[in-house]
Amino acid sequence: MSIAFYLLNFLVATTPALAIAGGDFAEPAIALLGAAMLAIAAIGHSPVLSSTAQLLKRFVPALLFPLLWMTCQIVPVPQTLAHPVWSATAIALNDASLRAHISLDPGATLRSLAWYLTLVTVLISAIIVTTDRHQAKTVHFVLTAVTTFISITVLISQFHAFAGLIPTEHAAAAPFAALPVVAILLNGAIIVRAIERYLNRNEIDAPARRALLLEGCSGLGGLALSVAAIVILGRNDLLAVAAAGLTMFPLVALARHLGILPSISAGAFGAIIAMLVGAILVRLHAPSHPGLLGFAVSNAHDSITLTQRALADSPSLGSGIGTFELLSRAYQDFGAAPEPTAASTATSIVIEWGTPALIVLLGFAAQLFFFMLRGAIRRGRDWFFSATAAAALPTLLCEAFLDPSLSSYLVQTVVVVLISLGLSQTFGRTSGLADSTME
Repeated sequence: MSIAFYLLNFLVATTPALAIAGGDFAEPAIALLGAAMLAIAAIGHSPVLSSTAQLLKRFVPALLFPLLWMTCQIVPVPQTLAHPVWSATAIALNDASLRAHISLDPGATLRSLAWYLTLVTVLISAIIVTTDRHQAKTVHFVLTAVTTFISITVLISQFHAFAGLIPTEHAAAAPFAALPVVAILLNGAIIVRAIERYLNRNEIDAPARRALLLEGCSGLGGLALSVAAIVILGRNDLLAVAAAGLTMFPLVALARHLGILPSISAGAFGAIIAMLVGAILVRLHAPSHPGLLGFAVSNAHDSITLTQRALADSPSLGSGIGTFELLSRAYQDFGAAPEPTAASTATSIVIEWGTPALIVLLGFAAQLFFFMLRGAIRRGRDWFFSATAAAALPTLLCEAFLDPSLSSYLVQTVVVVLISLGLSQTFGRTSGLADSTME
């Protein structure tokens, strides 16, 4: 288990270097590390594997849906279901036997399927590793340090000597917008944890008081740096959605203090967060762009225009996951470079997955959110792990309508590790799945 634990921390710790360096080698490297982690973590830990299987059983439909959807987009289908380009190609080539697919580029969709399986591997191995609360605390610290370091990178890039530190490309810059938002939530969890530890100790000695003070100050410092990074990027919209996510901590703490039933609390707080997120999205909606594009916050006019054209012609079953860059060549202006991602993650899903898939994915996200929120209310002293992951879900979903940050494989990796941490710590280590109130 220790080797898998170190590999997981190494995977998270290398995120800043991968974000700055870019390149195509990161995806296979993450896939290799994920496979190694799962193999090592699974050896000789049958009790943990059993509890992990029980935990994930309720999320089997959510885990299988992307797999089945991408498979359906890859396999040959009747012309009535296929992307229109296949019928046009068959006519152009005078080949009626040409196999048609939902995906515009089955090879790109197959690569996306392989990446999804990598994320599932990281999810399962991270759940196994972070079942131990001490290892979970370390992973939480590494996540906080890494995302805060990304915020520091944004800040120092403002100096002339480091002007080229942050990529300026539309897709390459995505982690530098999303990860500071995650850092705000992680540092907020550290502050809440320090305050709770201090208030719940009747007799606290001087060394413990100093440790809690240091912990709280580090959280405040990281929070300030993350907020400053978002301000530097000119993304006040992200400050609004991060503030909505931070409200999760006092709400959960209040429910735990009052002893309100977890199911009732989860439903009430879910409604509050939904109203906050909805109000923010409506406030940010730009009437100059129709539909989902009205939420997109982008300085790249070409990206907005191209996405709008692709949305207008998007089939109900999508053009194929991972095909937007190829699709953009058909809609780009003369002389413009192809766009690797759409103006926002939500529009990318509608174009590549189809509108029905977006609705299904939002439903699965809601299931995950309520499960972790209820677990945070029921959990013992380590409730802030699940609360942080629960707070991250509506925050990142809101960001998915604003920019393409969630399309970045580095952001996806960090988010998957955070969700794994929240899921594994939903239940107490010694309580099992039946009783989550014990440590």
